[in-house]
Amino acid sequence: MTYILLVPLAVMALLALVLMWASSLDTDKAHRKDYGLLREVATVPSARAARFVEERLQAVGVPTTTVPSDDGERLRVLVFPADQAMAARTLLGD
Repeated sequence: MTYILLVPLAVMALLALVLMWASSLDTDKAHRKDYGLLREVATVPSARAARFVEERLQAVGVPTTTVPSDDGERLRVLVFPADQAMAARTLLGD
């Protein structure tokens, strides 16, 4: 009769161990933020610099998105792939 109680407890303990192991895995993919099709065209040190880059790109018709970098200290300016070449030319001054 004690087996009826021990089997479900053992199964729950095993599942708990598996879940703890799976949640402790440190994979880059699990922590990486996905921004879909957006591509990075600039990494800047401050919000002021990000606004400067955004305004410059928006002046030539390139929509932008700014997000924090992985280290949390800088900002990344992102654009769609179709606008990536125009953004690069604009930022490089060509």
